[in-house]
Amino acid sequence: MKFRRAHAALTIDISHCRGIVAAYEHMMSLQTRQKMIQSLPNELRNKWHLVVERLTVLFLQFLEYVQKLQLFIWWLLELHIIKIVSSYIIWVSVKEVSLFNYVFLVSWAFALPFSQFRPLASSLCTVWTCVIIICKMLYQLTSINPSTYSKTCNMPDNYTEAQRLDMAKSLLYSGPVDPANWIGLRKFSPLLENLRNNLLMLALLAFEVTIYRHQDFYRMKSNLTPPVTRTIFHNITRQHLDDGIINCAKYFINYFFYKFGLETCFLLAVNVIGQRMDFYAMLHAFGLIAVMYQRRRKNIARVWAKYCCFLACMLAFQYLMCIGIPPAACTDYPWRRPSSSMDSNVIKWLYFPDFHTKPNSLFLLYDFMLLLCASLQGRVFEEEGAAPVQMLAGDNVEICRDLDAASFSQHNPVPDFIHCRSYLDMLKVIMFSYLFWFVLTIIFITGTTRISIFCMGYLVACFYFLIFGGELLLKPIKSILHYWDFLIAYNVFVITMKNILSVAACGYIKALVANHCWLIQLFSLACTIKGYSKPEQHAKQQCELPSDEAGIIWDSICFAFLLLQRRVFMSYYFLHVVADIRSSQVLASRGAELFQATIVKAVKARIEEEKKSMDLLKRQMDRIKSRQQKFKRGKERMLSLAQESGDSHSVVKEEEDEDEGDASKEKKKGKRKQWWKPWVDHASMVRSGNYYLFETDSEEEEEEEDKKDDDPPKRSAFQFVYHAWITDSKTAMKERSKERRRFWQRYTESSTTKKQPKEVYVAMEEGGQEEAVAEEEVEEEVEEEVVSEGPDNILKRVFNILKFSWVLFLALLDNLSAFLNSIGQEHIDISTVLRIERCMLTHEVKKGNTPSRDSIHMYYQQQMGRPGSAQSSLDRTEDVCSDFSPLRTDLPQPDYGMDGGESDLSRENLSSVYTESTVLYESTLDQPEETIVLKTSQRARPRLHRLPSVDLQSSSSEHTHRSELYSRQGTSDTIEEAVSEPEPPHTLWTPSDIPPSYSKATGLDSAEDLDVRRLRIQTPEEKSGCQSQSLLSMSHQLTANELLQSRMFFDEDLEESELFYRSQPQLLQLCYALYNLLVAHSEMVCYLVIILNHMISASVATLVLPVLIFLWAMLSVPRPSKRFWMTAIVYTEVTIVIKYFFQFGFFPFNQTIERDKSKPFHPPNIIGVEKKEGYVHYDLIQLLALFFHRSILKCYGLWDEDEPRSGGQTSSSHDSDSEEKADASPTHVRLPRKHHQSNSLLRRQSSSVSQRSARSKAGSGKSVRRSLSALQKSRKELILDKLREQLIKAKRFTVKTVLDIYIPIRQFFYNLIHPEYSAVTDVYVLMFLADTVDFIIIVFGFWAFGKYSAAADITSSLSEDQVPEAFLVMVLIQFGTMVVDRALYLRKTVMGKVIFQVILVFGIHFWMFFILPGVTDRRFSQNTVAQLWYFVKCIYFGLSAYQIRCGYPTRVLGNFLTKSYNYVNLFLFQGFRLVPFLTELRAVMDWVWTDTTLSLSSWICVEDIYAHIFVLKCWRESEKRYPQPRGQKKKKVVKYGMGGMIVMLLICIVWFPLLFMSLVKSVAGVVNKPLDVSVTITLGGFQPIFTMSAQQNQLKEITDADFQTFVTSYKFIPSALQFLEAYTAEDVTVAELEGSSNSLWTISPPSRKNLMDVLSKEDQFPVTMSWSIQRNLSLGAKVEFAVDKHVTYLDMTTRQELIALLNGTRNKAVVIEKVFPCFIRAPSDSNAKPIVQLYAADGYKSVLLDLERSQNSSEQIQEWWIVDQPSAGKIQMRSEAKLEKKSEAGLQLYVFSDKVSPPSLGFLAGYGIMGLYASVVLVIGKFVREFFSGISHSIMFEELPCVDRILKLCTDIFLVRETGELELEEDLYAKLIFLYRSPETMIKWTREKTK
Repeated sequence: MKFRRAHAALTIDISHCRGIVAAYEHMMSLQTRQKMIQSLPNELRNKWHLVVERLTVLFLQFLEYVQKLQLFIWWLLELHIIKIVSSYIIWVSVKEVSLFNYVFLVSWAFALPFSQFRPLASSLCTVWTCVIIICKMLYQLTSINPSTYSKTCNMPDNYTEAQRLDMAKSLLYSGPVDPANWIGLRKFSPLLENLRNNLLMLALLAFEVTIYRHQDFYRMKSNLTPPVTRTIFHNITRQHLDDGIINCAKYFINYFFYKFGLETCFLLAVNVIGQRMDFYAMLHAFGLIAVMYQRRRKNIARVWAKYCCFLACMLAFQYLMCIGIPPAACTDYPWRRPSSSMDSNVIKWLYFPDFHTKPNSLFLLYDFMLLLCASLQGRVFEEEGAAPVQMLAGDNVEICRDLDAASFSQHNPVPDFIHCRSYLDMLKVIMFSYLFWFVLTIIFITGTTRISIFCMGYLVACFYFLIFGGELLLKPIKSILHYWDFLIAYNVFVITMKNILSVAACGYIKALVANHCWLIQLFSLACTIKGYSKPEQHAKQQCELPSDEAGIIWDSICFAFLLLQRRVFMSYYFLHVVADIRSSQVLASRGAELFQATIVKAVKARIEEEKKSMDLLKRQMDRIKSRQQKFKRGKERMLSLAQESGDSHSVVKEEEDEDEGDASKEKKKGKRKQWWKPWVDHASMVRSGNYYLFETDSEEEEEEEDKKDDDPPKRSAFQFVYHAWITDSKTAMKERSKERRRFWQRYTESSTTKKQPKEVYVAMEEGGQEEAVAEEEVEEEVEEEVVSEGPDNILKRVFNILKFSWVLFLALLDNLSAFLNSIGQEHIDISTVLRIERCMLTHEVKKGNTPSRDSIHMYYQQQMGRPGSAQSSLDRTEDVCSDFSPLRTDLPQPDYGMDGGESDLSRENLSSVYTESTVLYESTLDQPEETIVLKTSQRARPRLHRLPSVDLQSSSSEHTHRSELYSRQGTSDTIEEAVSEPEPPHTLWTPSDIPPSYSKATGLDSAEDLDVRRLRIQTPEEKSGCQSQSLLSMSHQLTANELLQSRMFFDEDLEESELFYRSQPQLLQLCYALYNLLVAHSEMVCYLVIILNHMISASVATLVLPVLIFLWAMLSVPRPSKRFWMTAIVYTEVTIVIKYFFQFGFFPFNQTIERDKSKPFHPPNIIGVEKKEGYVHYDLIQLLALFFHRSILKCYGLWDEDEPRSGGQTSSSHDSDSEEKADASPTHVRLPRKHHQSNSLLRRQSSSVSQRSARSKAGSGKSVRRSLSALQKSRKELILDKLREQLIKAKRFTVKTVLDIYIPIRQFFYNLIHPEYSAVTDVYVLMFLADTVDFIIIVFGFWAFGKYSAAADITSSLSEDQVPEAFLVMVLIQFGTMVVDRALYLRKTVMGKVIFQVILVFGIHFWMFFILPGVTDRRFSQNTVAQLWYFVKCIYFGLSAYQIRCGYPTRVLGNFLTKSYNYVNLFLFQGFRLVPFLTELRAVMDWVWTDTTLSLSSWICVEDIYAHIFVLKCWRESEKRYPQPRGQKKKKVVKYGMGGMIVMLLICIVWFPLLFMSLVKSVAGVVNKPLDVSVTITLGGFQPIFTMSAQQNQLKEITDADFQTFVTSYKFIPSALQFLEAYTAEDVTVAELEGSSNSLWTISPPSRKNLMDVLSKEDQFPVTMSWSIQRNLSLGAKVEFAVDKHVTYLDMTTRQELIALLNGTRNKAVVIEKVFPCFIRAPSDSNAKPIVQLYAADGYKSVLLDLERSQNSSEQIQEWWIVDQPSAGKIQMRSEAKLEKKSEAGLQLYVFSDKVSPPSLGFLAGYGIMGLYASVVLVIGKFVREFFSGISHSIMFEELPCVDRILKLCTDIFLVRETGELELEEDLYAKLIFLYRSPETMIKWTREKTK
């Protein structure tokens, strides 16, 4: 009670706070505040008062928020306290299984589903908890001793020893049994810790009562009623579900269980089954089946109470099983008695009570969770029928199953989300449109991750729905649910069967492993539940348990997604998806039509452009020739005048000669011209250029139409950076913001003009708008300047840098998005058009009409023919109709208000309509169609837009020339041109000029049809019919770009969607662009996945699709057909099923996997059915890619072809084509053939019927005769006749089958070689690059293509002058294919290219996958280099197929890299020209295979000029794109950056040898340690007395400490320290030479006597000590051995001692003074000199010589010399062996090894310093000098201001060469040569063009 009073007081206090806040705010009105402010003495107090006032208000608001939070927490507790209490009580009961806790479990098991018992359960549990606590505390009394009444049970005698050991763990036999434990009482300490669970339970029950009472009291006090629904956000209802993501999330927080509680219960039931997998899990599965069998929600609600009761009873009964019988009775269960054979695993699976292993009581928690959710769902079933709940949460009534979703045209209660106007719409599209395909992917994964017979059903179902899913979605909902419920039933059946079979997997697994292994692998039997004993797995055991492939985890995931998709099918939202699919089906071939229109427009534009260029060139050369004739006549006249003035004495004679006949003069003149003409041969022709060749250029430039100034292009990110570079970041950002404002202003103006009716704005208004915009910009600039004023401190700079970086990042994102969108712009346009047209069809459905494509075209016709555009439609009608007879001006025609000029203009309009890509029909006159046509000067021209796919140089259309020509009609220029031109100006082309393959593409007819139509005279009725027909054809032929620019349909949803997408941030825009790119090239993704799958699998099964890709799909025009994609899909599915079937472990070849893993020709590996991990991963990705592409094709209207293509020139197709030409409009590019095909089909059917009737009549007569003659034939003849008939039938069937296969293939390749239209392309350079990469892979990875060449290296093989055969063959074949490819390209033979492609595809695939693995003896999938080579070759195949499909270009203009002018192309082109022999080889090959009049030198001259001009053009374009302001000095960054780098580079080159030779050894040098050190001592010239070598272990390394000690010993000798500075410890090697010579001293007695004589007589006797040091030659040493020697002359005393030693009279060793140099330097050359700096004043070391004698077994005397050093070495070698052998003689030689250059730099270091200066520096200096000098000589050809005219002249030479105009080629080459000979002409010709 105190708690309640305190809480009530707190509630009242907080409620009073609201009143205080309101009163305080009311008191602090404006006047009160002013008075208070005035009353304060100073300004400081005013401020503090405001602060205190604000803090007070904030504190009171904080208290209010605290109160709201408190109320919210109380409400949450009220919602969930029952779940908390029941869950905790059940958890305690399960943790402590006893009879006491059974009361808790039973009370809550039945209180949850039956809510009326919940208060009783709480009260009962409260009382019972108190009782348990008291009992437990009493049991702890010391007076109670369990040992007094505990009972010890005895084990029966008939147990075996194994059973006894096992049963010793049982509760009965492990110790004394306390009877109180079974009840729930036991001794424990400490007391409080063990009573914690019961005390917490009591507290929770008290807290539950407190919560309910508190809420009742609060509502009574506040006069509130309990909420209708138990929700968190009370203001969110069903109406807010579609208002955005946040409201949608709030709605699902409120009502998720209300909507999806039933599915949650089903999932929890499956979770119980998967977690337990025992007998009761099987009962749960049966219960789930019984409930789901009802199917409908209302039927399930009817049986739900029974299901809850079933769950409660099962929970109570299982707890009883856990309690079991009291153990104190010492009676074991029947299944544990000795007579029972039941296995422990079976007892555990049956969940029987057991003293040995108690049932796992934690399993009951899963049952309780299911019971709890089922109870909550029962409450949902009760509430969902109430009207208030339906108003707030929406109803749960299922959609009508009889509804046909595809024809649903009534009002849909939910909004349309297909057009994505918000992020919520995008989520809905993902959920309702794409979830179906994602669910099928989950089904596929479920089927393939487990290898069992059940999972194959998943695969079959998945493939069925993948293939027929699109058609299934269009069926009535009842049919959809029928199929889907069948799939769910199969899923539940598999889960149930796995549960039932778990008794075998867990209980009888030992017997199955021993006898029925195939059963285990067939059903994937393995126990997945912990606690079961498993059989031991032996290494030799054949049967392997599929433990990773068992369980129902993936089945459960599949079940969840199946239920979710079922709810999607039952949703009204899904109806919008179906409507969209239906619209897409109506437009199934609309995308193909739009693509066709685009391709045909481009083809026509290209043909017309080539024709126009040729006409222009011919006109130009005709003008040149006429000027040339004038020039010649003038020259001859000047010569004749000169002759007259010089030969005045012969005038009389000439007058007499004039009286003779002129015939003789003409004869002589003709003969003279026959044997001498100045341009009769090629050599004189190409050098005969003169100034007259350039006199018509100004006229030609006047003919070009002034191009309309388009809007300036948006600056790229690089231009933005450059602008910031030359100015500063602030200025660049200001300029960019101005550009963005102008862009959005233009965009908004254009969008408003699109939406509003088209009007003519007054110029004053426009001017006013422009002034207003200018004023706004000025004001913004002023504001920005004011803001930017102030000190420019570090913070501002950092902020500006960050801002600039952010703007640059956004600009890069914009440019990248624009670039990606430009790649797939055509697909984006078509997608937009189809989206608009689907919206139009949806509007038709809403109106109650049947949607069709005709309705769309009718709408377009109405829009094009509306009164607002009457004149434009009339223009189009005249254009189309007048073109029926282009030459009709020769005939008398009726006048319809159109003169000759207008007819010419109409033809011009027609040509421009079909030349340009986009046409916008607009007009400013509102008049009916009967209005008289205006004159030419008064007519408004259609607004034209450029075709994006046509090159900029060729973008001016026929309209350009014609409009210029007709605008100057009547002038003298036109008359002169008309006189000089050989063709009439209005003739666009003649049929003879057009290639036959373009006849269909351009819609031009043959000359005969033109003659027929020329005779037609139109009547007004025909003219009106012509207009409607032209409108119909125009609506079919409009491209996507045209439809978008002439936007005829507007919808609010579409506008909102477009605005939503445009308002996305740049990062999302980039994601959209990437998705659009993926969609636009989805077929490439399919090809890539198929090829990767084949590269990894490398089997026959995966080989089929790549071959089909390169020989079918990529060669299909214009795209792969539906048949190919269905073939690929079905083939992939069949392959997966076959692979899946062979994954079972009981096949013999799957039992020897490890042994056959490395065999390349193992049959399962070759076929592709080998058992391995991830066998189907890539097949899944391939299947998903194929279906994704299929969905894209359906969405884009490319899945179905509207009109079949006919390519072969068969008689029927020829007839139908002729009929089409006679009836249809010539403006069609692809003529409609349905009508004519139906006519021909009817004719064929009628002819076949007549033939059949004739055959039947003849057959009836024959049958009568046969029946008469059969009586006379014998039985043998009858059998022979029947056999003959069967043979004839078999022959017919065989021929028919072969023809059915052969004819389509022949027709396919015929259509490929003779296409209807040819959208030519040029990808040769990309093919060449692919071949080059393959060539490089062969060179650097050739070891991968041989069996034993893995360790070989191509460089070592070539250095030994040995060329490997495999390498030679592959290189030659690769190079040969490149040459053949170039020849085919230059000859443009498509047939040859097709044959070459087929041979290469089959040959390379056969070699790579069947021959190469045998050669290399390793699988293709393990050969990375071969995989890389094959992948690049596949890229080549794809490019080659694309080239074949599109056709070779008619104009091969220059290099691929010269198509655009920028830095990238410039540097790539320069790199291309630097490759040795590549440019020369290309030029010679081009000259060989191209028809030309030029010699090879002239050809190379033109190529060089073109390359030079292209480089100049790139530089000029970059100067325009990145301009530098005038008068601005170069920045220091540029000067020090570029100039400083050049200075550093030159300095480095000058001093390079010194730096290199010093650094290469000190920094990058390696220590070349000695391998062998040998010392030899010789007395005089006699045989050596001592020879010893030190190798391996005798060559010691010293430590750093020893080396430092050694250096310290020379600290007073500067020269020694200077020498030692260059060495480290690793450079010093100590050679320990043994004292005894390694060879006997074998000297003859005479020589011995001679030696003693020499020692005693000669004045000087030398002792020579020589040494030899061997190094590793491969590490960089110049020579292998470094040798030297030292000679010392002995004094007389030493000689006498040696004589005594030789005589044997001396036993002591002789000291030889200063003979041994112990410090030797080993440089890289052959001289190993002693190190003079390291010897002190005493010089070299002395040695001791001793002669040792002994006798061998044959008593022969043997002698050898022993050498020792009297003093120890400078460096003591710390080794145990040395200390032990301290007394032994020997020498220590210290070798200082110089570092040598590493082998990688040996080729440079080998030259030495002088060699480097002579070879490297001088050569580089010569090149640098050529760069810095001689620039003045090339200024004339380098500093050309404008090279456009020269570039055009070069391209004109290429053009006339390709078109066969070889005389024109000579003329233009002569012009080019003269241009380079005449500096004056070059200056005139390279001036900037004046506008």
